Amino acid sequence: MNAVQADDGHVFVRLGSGDLLLESVRDVCEEHGIDSGVIVSGIATLRTLNYHYVPTAAFPSEPDERNVFEEREGAWEVGTIDGAIADGEPHLHVIAYNGEETIAGHLEDGTEVHVTCEIVIRPIEGIEMTRRTNEMNVSVLQER
Repeated sequence: MNAVQADDGHVFVRLGSGDLLLESVRDVCEEHGIDSGVIVSGIATLRTLNYHYVPTAAFPSEPDERNVFEEREGAWEVGTIDGAIADGEPHLHVIAYNGEETIAGHLEDGTEVHVTCEIVIRPIEGIEMTRRTNEMNVSVLQER
């Protein structure tokens, strides 16, 4: 992993083969003191893609029934990685294609870089964001 910070605060991150994507972004946030921010650009190829998605238009009352978790192996070409960082914790989504199917979802731990990954993070100063559960027991972005 290599991360460099520009004079304007943007952090350019390059991950290599075998690096864990989400865990590495967490490490970069800690190393560079990023509490609140956004991913302004993200591309990659992955060999393991761990993610979850909401499978139904209905909204189950039990949080455990709201998401389907998937682990996919193979070569995944990532068209975009987007998301926000609150309390130093990245909440990232991905769109990827393996030559047969396209998936979209929320990135989970254990997602492994195949060839390379490039991410640009923009720290946001002057506001502190967090995630709290709302009345529907859903974690939502809020000002701290």
